[in-house]
Amino acid sequence: MITFTATGGTPMSDTHGTVTGDLTIRGVTQPVTLDVTLNKRAEYPFGHGKDTLGISATAEIQRSDFEMTYALPTMVGDTVDIILEFEAIRAD
Repeated sequence: MITFTATGGTPMSDTHGTVTGDLTIRGVTQPVTLDVTLNKRAEYPFGHGKDTLGISATAEIQRSDFEMTYALPTMVGDTVDIILEFEAIRAD
């Protein structure tokens, strides 16, 4: 199981910023900073009229920081890119 719990954020412009938090993988928790881009904010196109956000977030982690050391460094690399693409719809 993988979880991310946000602990803060820093806007850098109207469409870019960072979100800091705790990433837990296989029971090991490490601090991670996600680089976040707001791709678009608009009314949902299928008729219910709610605000919708398109968001991209990325981070780079080291597998070994989460005690995943199998086959390092001879068979697999330690660095993993996390790429998140999602859409959020206002619930109210």
